[in-house]
This record gives sequence, structure tokens and C-alpha cells, in this order.
Amino acid sequence: MSDNKIMPWIDELEGAAATDFPARRDEIAAMMAEAAELARKAEELRGKAYFAGCSLEGQAKGHWSMEAVEQAKRRAGW
Repeated sequence: MSDNKIMPWIDELEGAAATDFPARRDEIAAMMAEAAELARKAEELRGKAYFAGCSLEGQAKGHWSMEAVEQAKRRAGW
């Protein structure tokens, strides 16, 4: 797949260009590209959420004692 096209063999089928197979293949490729972009965005969002959680915990430890926060975490099953 030197041109990065999925299912390039469709282009090798005799008369394929006169069918909807190439267009359907391109729709699949577009779905795969969208899925990859959404996965990238999800990973970025997970990272942001992790750091926001760390920040919130740090702020909680500034508001309550570290011991109180740790006890609350244990009670919550953390």
C-alpha cells in the first residue's frame, strides 16, 4: 500500500471504476481517518483530565489536611 489507500485491490478489479466500490472504499477510509482523529483527541482529553485531577487533589490538600484527604480517599475505595 505505497499510496496509503486501504483496499487498493479494488482498483485492480476489472470494471471496478464503473461501480460504487471505489466510493464505498473511500467512505470506509474516511471513517477510519475520523476514528483515528477521535482517538487522538480522546487521548489528549484523558491527559488533560488526569492533570486537572492532580491539580484538584493538590488544592484539596491545601484546603484540608493531607491526612483528611488520604482518609477520604481510602473511605471511597481509592
